[in-house]
Amino acid sequence: LAMAYDVPIAGFGNHTVNNLRLWSAKPSKSFDFQLFNSGDYIQAVEETQRSGTISKVLYPNDQGFSGKELRLKQQYFFVAASLQDIILRFKVHSETFDKFPEHVSIQLNDTHPSIAIPE
Repeated sequence: LAMAYDVPIAGFGNHTVNNLRLWSAKPSKSFDFQLFNSGDYIQAVEETQRSGTISKVLYPNDQGFSGKELRLKQQYFFVAASLQDIILRFKVHSETFDKFPEHVSIQLNDTHPSIAIPE
């Protein structure tokens, strides 16, 4: 699950404050007490640890397969969370997507967020 964290960013020399939305990955399942109580401590926390790696450290070494896999998961996670948030916020104020291009623009600053195009 994607958990949003908003950070206010004050403008320089004006009275404007913008919002920087950051994302943190949270486990979709809670801690498994049954596994823990049965003695399988590692398995009990594995889901929590695995989901946390998506947003804890960015730009992993992607020379090996596991690094490439984590990089792709990170790209998809951040793009999907951001696009869903943009669409949800737009739908609050509009019933139709006719005016979507007039109110929303998405800038892709690097190759990483380019996965947003097929998403």
